[in-house]
Amino acid sequence: MLWGKPKWSKIPGCFERHLQRRDGNILFPPEKRTISKGDIEEAQKRDKVDQDKFVNKIKDLGIELGKSGNTSSASIQQTSSVLQEVQALIEEAASIGGDIQNQIQALENAEEQLIQILNQAMPEGSHLLEKTKSLSTTARIPFIAQLKRRNTPILENEEVAALLSEDLATVSLIGYVSRSFPDFKPSEADIIRQLDYAVRQGFSKEHAQEIMTAWNEIQ
Repeated sequence: MLWGKPKWSKIPGCFERHLQRRDGNILFPPEKRTISKGDIEEAQKRDKVDQDKFVNKIKDLGIELGKSGNTSSASIQQTSSVLQEVQALIEEAASIGGDIQNQIQALENAEEQLIQILNQAMPEGSHLLEKTKSLSTTARIPFIAQLKRRNTPILENEEVAALLSEDLATVSLIGYVSRSFPDFKPSEADIIRQLDYAVRQGFSKEHAQEIMTAWNEIQ
């Protein structure tokens, strides 16, 4: 537990968030539950580096958006390309976490603008845009984004415990994704197995039932 340690950030980045999940959490093995002051400081530094790099990365985005103002055949292709870039950046932002909300909001506004431009130029392609937006929305769920990043702090054998440490709304979303994609991991069987183990270790049966209810909630 946090005694004499630095305070958690109000909006933690990816590495700090995983330390929060582990801190004193019975879902994780005993050796993973103790978090030191140095662990927290190092995680906060890593997150700050990622956040600063991300802010710098999107500085030129406004120039690219300015090139997408007309609807000629050539610019439609260009606008589609910029939309893909914007959506990839939103997904990257979700994987980084932390206090980059202004940048995320600007990117989401740009995404809506670009979708409107493309819908006006190619109304027959609106269903493809909706599908692309839906896939990107799933990829930018913070837990999924952080789990899938190349240097994720979430070890493979910690994935289920990490998910079960998220809020019930996130558990519900991941449950819906899991049912939509049969090969998606973690599966319901993984969730049940982890909760059964945790309950045997003293995890609250009531909270375990709340988690399962959220997992099976229809979206």
